[in-house]
Amino acid sequence: MTNIRTEIKTLVFFVAYFATVFICTKLDPGGPCTPGMGGALLFLSIPISLIYLIILFYKLYKSEDRQYLNSIYILTGIWILFFFLLKLNV
Repeated sequence: MTNIRTEIKTLVFFVAYFATVFICTKLDPGGPCTPGMGGALLFLSIPISLIYLIILFYKLYKSEDRQYLNSIYILTGIWILFFFLLKLNV
């Protein structure tokens, strides 16, 4: 399991995470004043991403391995794509 590249781990984690957010949103949509489980997980994804980004920058600084830089690009691309999807959906 440790031989899996960082880029693949990043993609698999965030695809699984946002799939879980989508499923939880369908199961527990919440109300107008309270977010459901999907909304809570969506709000939680922001600090998770920031912490993961800090870890990736630290590993990039320590090892200067290109795969950490690629993971940073992938994470940024995921959030940009997510932002545009939310803008189109509103």
